[in-house]
Amino acid sequence: MSYSELNRKIITSIIEADVTLEDVENFLKKWLPHDLRAIAVDLPYLSYAKKVLKNSNTRLTAVASYPLGGMTTESKINQLEYAISKGADEIDVSMDYSAIKSGDFDRIADEVSRIAKASEGKIEVIMIPMTYILTNEEKIKICKIIIDNGIKVIKTNSGFGAQTVPEDVILIKRFFKSQLRIEVAGGVRTAQQAREYLGLGAEYIHTSTPDNILEVQSKENK
Repeated sequence: MSYSELNRKIITSIIEADVTLEDVENFLKKWLPHDLRAIAVDLPYLSYAKKVLKNSNTRLTAVASYPLGGMTTESKINQLEYAISKGADEIDVSMDYSAIKSGDFDRIADEVSRIAKASEGKIEVIMIPMTYILTNEEKIKICKIIIDNGIKVIKTNSGFGAQTVPEDVILIKRFFKSQLRIEVAGGVRTAQQAREYLGLGAEYIHTSTPDNILEVQSKENK
């Protein structure tokens, strides 16, 4: 995979508690020339980021209830609607992990359904099931709920210490094949790891440190 091809598979972000507008500005200026798949920013910076990215191929990603999922469905929908109003192309939505671990799948299905309806035709929704904390049975149930409600994309984890393992991608591809687009997040730090997940069937790689992946790839292509 060439440098430019790998670039289009990378989604990066600048979402931390102490991020300033200047940080966001510098980050966007640094990565905009690399033609990445998408860049995610926190809600207060969507308007600024949209202006910077509007004439590029790089998509703008928003987040809802990120990274812990500990918000009501109404709050998540409010954030989704805000992201739509600011021109975001897609939104990463953290699921209700306490409901999943409590076995309350009816509650999960209701939330996913409401989010799908609120977003229909306006923004692409990427659900985050947090495979890091789920059993295989829970992963399968959650993926089925997501598909049944018309959402086609999952991001394995939120990052923030969560680690995706190859078995997660293998399991989801085995059961759902092309019904779900898989975006891997959590622990991908090298070009070799990125290639491994893409080879297993993941479509995109999320990383807050794209330097590590793309610098290695650039050297390999020389």
